[in-house]
Amino acid sequence: MPARKIGVSRFYMRGYVASRKGLPSQQAESLLEHDFLTLLEYDPRVERFVAQPFTIEWNDKNGKRRKYTPDVIVKYSCLAQFHEPWLKTTIFEVKPRNKLKEDWDELRPKFRAAIGWAKEFGCTFHLVTDQEIRTPFLKNARHLLGYGHPSQFESNEALWPDRFFLVQNAMVYLKQSTPSELIRAITDNTDHQAELIPYLWSCIKKGIIGANLELPLSMNSPIWWNRNDENRQ
Repeated sequence: MPARKIGVSRFYMRGYVASRKGLPSQQAESLLEHDFLTLLEYDPRVERFVAQPFTIEWNDKNGKRRKYTPDVIVKYSCLAQFHEPWLKTTIFEVKPRNKLKEDWDELRPKFRAAIGWAKEFGCTFHLVTDQEIRTPFLKNARHLLGYGHPSQFESNEALWPDRFFLVQNAMVYLKQSTPSELIRAITDNTDHQAELIPYLWSCIKKGIIGANLELPLSMNSPIWWNRNDENRQ
């Protein structure tokens, strides 16, 4: 359970992120934090995360008791750690870059306490800003999260296997293509093309079909059959 409940503020937009990697609804203290939780929900390496996870206490140089609650703690899967041995459970602080500069003197002791806590418990501490979060990857992640499983976009369960097969088989044959070319290679019927597009996005979300998500994703983006898909979601 979160260590701190986020209250109402006149200065920040509060919100929630639906999650399958922790509590069903994770509370975000700001729009930037909401965006970061979205990235965590998308990241196949992340097994679990909790917002506002615990409170760290320490004494300042004057002996006064201080408290600091990190924004989120992230646990990575064993598979992700096997492929990337440097990955450890990480506590994250999310801050706009301009706010970080303005409040650095106040924030620095908190971050030092967090680094000390992380070392003691075999974790790491990492600071992320809008510069790292608000990229084309975030927009792609928002889009693809809606296509994780056919039940999110297709009510007829009987159609799922055949449509997945059509998309994947065409991608295996073409090896490299674009979403638009791939769908046209399967059928000339525009209605059928529209029905298959969600399955294409789902294959990209699962890592079955590869795409460069660091660039804006569109129907004309290069895509390919992804053999290196150990981290499928």
